[in-house]
Amino acid sequence: MTGEASPFADHGDDRYFTQAGYRAILTAARAGGYRLLSFRDFAPAGAAAAEDDDAGPVLLLRHDLDHDLWSAVTLAGIEAEEAATATYFVQTCCPFYNLLAPAGRAAIRAITEAGHEIGLHYEAARYAGPGGDAALAADIRLLQDLSGQPVTAAAQHIPIDGGQVDLSARIANDAYAPRFTTGRVSYISDSLMHWRQATPHDLIAAGRAFQLLTHPECWTADHRSMLDCMGALREARIAETRHLFAETLDHYATLLRERAERDRRFRADRWGESGQ
Repeated sequence: MTGEASPFADHGDDRYFTQAGYRAILTAARAGGYRLLSFRDFAPAGAAAAEDDDAGPVLLLRHDLDHDLWSAVTLAGIEAEEAATATYFVQTCCPFYNLLAPAGRAAIRAITEAGHEIGLHYEAARYAGPGGDAALAADIRLLQDLSGQPVTAAAQHIPIDGGQVDLSARIANDAYAPRFTTGRVSYISDSLMHWRQATPHDLIAAGRAFQLLTHPECWTADHRSMLDCMGALREARIAETRHLFAETLDHYATLLRERAERDRRFRADRWGESGQ
């Protein structure tokens, strides 16, 4: 609406939304005796793991990949340097990235090689109704093929906007299950670059176990708002697309210039023609 104030205000806290800020969360947690874990590493002990005071509180690290894969690779590297493991929840039908493209496959490989878990990030409607279980099984197989590891964790994308679907027959760990979000384990999210009930440093100072959901694209540059973040992603995608088309046109130009010689070699290699 004309004249309405933008909801995309400056996040207003310089401790967050930079690479240094993310690393500072991990180092503060480590100094506070936290165990920095993925769902895969946390789940075998169940909720009791968060209540074991002698072992230290848990910081359950979760990343939802909504718009970008390569920012996730950056955070995965920081976590590996800090001896932390995290779960990266990946969409199989994301309009912003392509898991099957060479770059997509490379990003997933880089995340797993850094020691992290790949989970499923999903829209509930995809798995509801007839054919839903087959779609779920196919998406799990795809992520397992890309990551080389079992997929045992899932997180719904924007759950407030969608219904619920029961994935428990195929997925052991629902990121929104009570043992990961309530009681002795709190849950906070950097959703749209505005914290709700608390910030990570608030909970670390209190020594509380918690699940921290971040969106990596918000942390790899000094973005002041979600508007800034999305603008930067848009410009990067435009530049990548221009570069891809320019490279392709250059290649096609080379094919045309060299067509006669290439055709001669093809006939010789495939059909044994002399090339005369």
